[in-house]
Amino acid sequence: MRVRAAHSASTAAELAAFSDFLLQVGEGRHEVNRALGGDYMKLPRDMLVENPPEERDEDAEIAPGAVPIGLTRIVDAMYADINNPAIATDDYFANRTILTTTNAMVHRINDAVSVRLDGDAREYRSIDSVQDDEESNFFEQEVLNSVNINGIPPHKLTLKVGAPIMLMRNLNPDLGLCNGTRLRVVELKPHVIHATIMTGERRGQDVLIPKIVFISDENARNFPYRLRRKQFPVQTAFAMTINKAQGQTVFNLGLYLASPCFSHGQLYVALSRVTARPRSRR
Repeated sequence: MRVRAAHSASTAAELAAFSDFLLQVGEGRHEVNRALGGDYMKLPRDMLVENPPEERDEDAEIAPGAVPIGLTRIVDAMYADINNPAIATDDYFANRTILTTTNAMVHRINDAVSVRLDGDAREYRSIDSVQDDEESNFFEQEVLNSVNINGIPPHKLTLKVGAPIMLMRNLNPDLGLCNGTRLRVVELKPHVIHATIMTGERRGQDVLIPKIVFISDENARNFPYRLRRKQFPVQTAFAMTINKAQGQTVFNLGLYLASPCFSHGQLYVALSRVTARPRSRR
């Protein structure tokens, strides 16, 4: 739990209340939402991003692929100044994120925010093959390109200048390039990504990120053989899963729960990424 130190009596009282709230959530003692059942906790209204009364209070889609109302609201709340250069600095992106429960929803949120960013875009395509030579002729290239496996970037990776990104592998821990390091894109070159580290002791340092080779595990559920993919080891990082956020701290947090948390412990992990209650938004 990362509750910041108090600088006044009133702040101390607020932080003590927030600390107690987090403990109640973590231990499963917080008030439940009786209308939904005992598996649902009732969060304080000042932590919610609510829909206007005239709009439906649900995440129903108007058309296939449309952005749900609830997702639009939380993106508005978290990234309203995304194209204001005086506000949207490295610190702006380093100190905010949207957390959710699944990788599929992370990709959806990242796409929803990325389309709002004015930076130039570039698409990078991977080089795919099968790791075992004797199986290499069994698959068309289009089939290999279509395979998506958790922990491996997609065949088509679209990035934007100015967007936050996250490393998916350890590249050079001595230089601060570790799995989970958050950076911001400076320039998208044909064969390297020029980025600035946003977090940790190396914050502000410029780095060049190359493509690397990913090899899937033998027990990957959606592919019967070991996929070999050469691609940049990054993903857009306007959002991340709750599990991926463990160990990180931000000042402004959005929590989007299109599907429930797996346990009250996971909700605790999400809410405890911030240091004060008013900066959590669901």
